[in-house]
Amino acid sequence: MRKAKGMMFAIISALIFGFTPIMVRETLSNGSNVIMTSFLRGFFVIPFLIISLKSRNVSLKVTNQELKKLILMCSIGGCITMTMLYASYQYISVGLATSIHFIFPTIVTVYSVMFLNEKMTKYKFISLIASIIGVILLANNVGGSSNFPLGMFLAVASGCTYSFYLIYMDVSGLKNMDSVKVTFYNCTINSTMLLVFGIITGDFTLSLSRYAWIIAFVISILVSVFGTLFIQLAIVNAGVSTYTIFSTLEPITSVILGIILFNETTDPRRLLGCFMIFLSVMILAVSTRFQERRAKESVNNG
Repeated sequence: MRKAKGMMFAIISALIFGFTPIMVRETLSNGSNVIMTSFLRGFFVIPFLIISLKSRNVSLKVTNQELKKLILMCSIGGCITMTMLYASYQYISVGLATSIHFIFPTIVTVYSVMFLNEKMTKYKFISLIASIIGVILLANNVGGSSNFPLGMFLAVASGCTYSFYLIYMDVSGLKNMDSVKVTFYNCTINSTMLLVFGIITGDFTLSLSRYAWIIAFVISILVSVFGTLFIQLAIVNAGVSTYTIFSTLEPITSVILGIILFNETTDPRRLLGCFMIFLSVMILAVSTRFQERRAKESVNNG
């Protein structure tokens, strides 16, 4: 029963994150821009995070060393990742961008093998090959616009910087910090950086339509509150590997909604590329779950 609940939470979180790119595109077409949309996503949710922390008597205090680590992790893995991913929606379809962004599990695996002394199992190798084939298929700009390579680059780069976020959180020890507290600093640091950058570049604007303001607020609450909450509930009840499997619904949701709502076109080659990336994530997740089960059985038998 508990695992079933975890699977349900994982599906809900994947659907939320899969629907978010569609909403981001709506704000961009209604007076907002990439910097402003990224800023509002973090800014709107800060009061809710403070209330959550205060209600649980979690202190906002951090050491100077922790603050330096948070600034590094959040600026690169949070601010830059979000900005590049949102920017890619202007040049390629949201489904394609989200699919490419999902190369981050493979990048994390490669890093773990090269620098953290993890073994390169046959499953990890197959996952790596599937991911590479997927990106190659998607990168083949047949009939694409002149801005297609830029959109591809931004989507790939967002996957790389998000990989840094996941890896650095693990190796820096920040994973042991309260998750809502980390989210608070992530949103605060991101919003501050984007505000300064937006003012300097002239991208900070309040001239958004009422519809864009509402959508931006909904994005912030959905992603930073409900999306994060359901991820945590999924991991607690079903485990991280099970969550990873169901997280592949995120790009699938984006692809389907992009076709339905925006008449985004696709072709068999790109669909195959998306499938190969989904497959690489699934192989990693299933193999991880299998290894965890074997390790548990070994301990019990021993």
